[in-house]
Amino acid sequence: MTLTLLAAAPKGPLDTWSPTLLAQFALLLPVIALLVILAFTIDSRRVSAAISILFTLASVICALLVVAIEVAHPLHLERPATFLQFFTGQSGGASEFTLQWGVLSDPLAATVGFAVVLVSLLVQVYAVSFMRREDGVVRFFCALLFATFAMLGVTLSVSYFEMLLFFGMVTLSTYLLVGHWWQREEAAAAALRAFVISAIGDLALLAAVAYIYFRFSELNFQTLAGQYLGGRVSANGLFVMAILLFVAAAAKSALFPLHVWLPSSAQAPAPAAALIHSAGSALCGVYLIARTYALFHASPRGLALLAIAGGISAVLGVLWALFQDNLKRAIAYTTMGELGLMVLALGIGAYGAGVFELFTHAWPKALLFLAAGVIIRELRTERLSEMGGLWPRMRFTGSVMAIAVAAAAGIPPFSTFWSKDAILSKALALNSPLAIAAIVAVTFLGAMALVRIFALAFTGDTARRRRFEPERIRDVGGRLAFAMSLLAIISVVAGIRALRGRIDPIGFITFPGVPLANSHFVAAGVTAVTAVLGAAVAWVIYARRVPVPAALQPVRHAMGEGLFIDRAYRFGAVAVLIPASRVMGWVEIHVVDGALDLIADSVALAGQPRAWLAQVRARQLLIGLFAGVVALGAVSIVLAGWRPG
Repeated sequence: MTLTLLAAAPKGPLDTWSPTLLAQFALLLPVIALLVILAFTIDSRRVSAAISILFTLASVICALLVVAIEVAHPLHLERPATFLQFFTGQSGGASEFTLQWGVLSDPLAATVGFAVVLVSLLVQVYAVSFMRREDGVVRFFCALLFATFAMLGVTLSVSYFEMLLFFGMVTLSTYLLVGHWWQREEAAAAALRAFVISAIGDLALLAAVAYIYFRFSELNFQTLAGQYLGGRVSANGLFVMAILLFVAAAAKSALFPLHVWLPSSAQAPAPAAALIHSAGSALCGVYLIARTYALFHASPRGLALLAIAGGISAVLGVLWALFQDNLKRAIAYTTMGELGLMVLALGIGAYGAGVFELFTHAWPKALLFLAAGVIIRELRTERLSEMGGLWPRMRFTGSVMAIAVAAAAGIPPFSTFWSKDAILSKALALNSPLAIAAIVAVTFLGAMALVRIFALAFTGDTARRRRFEPERIRDVGGRLAFAMSLLAIISVVAGIRALRGRIDPIGFITFPGVPLANSHFVAAGVTAVTAVLGAAVAWVIYARRVPVPAALQPVRHAMGEGLFIDRAYRFGAVAVLIPASRVMGWVEIHVVDGALDLIADSVALAGQPRAWLAQVRARQLLIGLFAGVVALGAVSIVLAGWRPG
C-alpha cells in the first residue's frame, strides 16, 4: 500500500526541472551582465555594480537549484551543441571532424559551480565598498564577471575542447584581475608572470587534447571515461596523457615548481585575490584532474605522480608561509599548501575527500583575503612586522579572521577539519606512511602558519611609524561586514558531516570503482590533535614575539624567498630568453630580411634588366665572374679526386 501511494505521488519541481538548462542559465548570466555593462552602463559605477550583483545573484539561485536537483537525483546529464563540423574527404571514422560544446550537470559540477558563483557574489558585495575610492571600478567588476563566467565554463565543460577554450579565458581573466593596478610595477610584473605560467598550462592542455583526439577520435569526458582501458592505448601512452594534463593542472593550481605566480597574485586587490585563491583560477587545475580522473585512475603511474607532486607542493607551501613577512603572500602560500593537499588526496584515491577539501577550503580562504584587505587598508602596510595590537580596535574583523584561521587550519568543528579527516582516513586505510606523514605535516605546519598571521596582526602593540596614527584605526561595517559575516557562517557549517546519505558530501561526489574515504575516530583524533597542537605552538611563539636566533636568519631569508626559485626563473629569463631573442632578431634582420631583399632584387632585375645593367660596373662584373669560375673549378677538382671508402 505504501509503495502504491509513493508511486502515485505527484512529482515536484525537482523531478521535472532540467538541471542542464538551469546550469546553462547560471553560466550565461554573468556574461550577459558583462555585455549589458559594456553596452549601457559603463559610465556609471553604481548601476554597473548593481547589475553585476543582481545577475550574479540570479546565477547563484540557478546553481543552488542544480545542487538541489542533483541531491534528489544524482545523475550525469549533458546538454551538448555542435561548435564546429566539417567533412574531411576521408573514409571511415575520419570522414568528419566535429567539435562540441555544452553544459553538464553532475554532483561534481553542481558542487564546484555553486561555490564559484556564491564566492563571486560575496566578493562583489564586498568590492562595492572596498573599491569605492579606487579608479577603474567598472573595469574591476567587468573582470570579476568575466572571471566568474570563465571558471563556471571550466566547471560545466563537457569535453576537452571546451575545457581548453575556458582555460584560456581563465588565463586572461587572471591577468586582468592581478594587473588591475597596472600603474604599479609589481602588479604589472605579477600579472605578466601569472599569464606566462598559465599559458604554459594552456599549451600543455592543447597538446593533451591533440594527443587524446589522435588516439581516440573523441573529446567528450563521459565517452572517454570508458575507453581508457579498452586497449587502444598502451600504459605508456596513458601516462603521457596524464603527464600533459598534470602540467596543465600544475600551472593553473600552482603546484611545485610552477607555483611562482600564486604568491605574486597577492598584488591583486583583496576581493580579486579572494576569488582567485578560493574559487577561481587557482582551483582550475584541481578541477581538471577531478574531471579527467578516469584517465589518472587508468594509469597507476599517473596517480603516483599526483600523490608525489601534491605532497611536495603541500609541504613546501605551508613551510614557506611560515617565513613570509607580507600578509597576503603568507595567505597565498597557505593556498598552495591546500591545493597540494587536494592533489595528494586525488593521487591516493580519496576522490570525494579531495573535492570536499576544495569545497570546504573556499570559504575560509576567501574570508582571510577579505579580512586582510581591511587590515591593510587601515594600517596602510602589508608587512606583518609593522602590524600588531589590532584586537582592541578591530574586534569584528579579528573575530571573523579567527573563524577563518580555525576553519582553514582544520580545527574541529570548522570546515576543513572534516575534509582533512576524510583524506587522512584514506591514507590510514591504504597504510601509506609517506601520505600519512605528509598530511599530518601539512595540517600541523598549516595551523602554525595561519595562527602566526593572526597573532602578528592582532596581538602585541601596534608598530609606530612616521605619519601613522593607530588611534585612527576603525573597524568595518555595512557591506564589508555583511559579506564577511556570511563567509564566516559558511566556514563554520560547510564541512559538517553529521547527516548521512545523499547529503553527505563524501558520498555525494563519488567516482566509480573508488571506495569512499569514510572517517573514523583515529583519523579524526589525529587531525584534531595535530591542528590544535600546531595552533598552540604558533601562539606561544608568535603572540609572545619570540625572536629568531641569529644563526637561523639565513634559513629564514631563504625560506622567505621560497628557496629563490622565483629568482631562478627570472635569472633564466635574463640569461637564456633575452640572448635567444637577440639571436633571433639578428637572424631575422641579416638572414630572413636579407634573403627576402635578395629575392626582391632578383625579381626586379628580371623585370627591368636594362635599368639594373646601367648601374653595374664592368670591372665588378668581370671580377665576380672570375671568382665564380675559380670557385667552380676548385670544387670540380676536389670532387674528381674523391672516392667513396
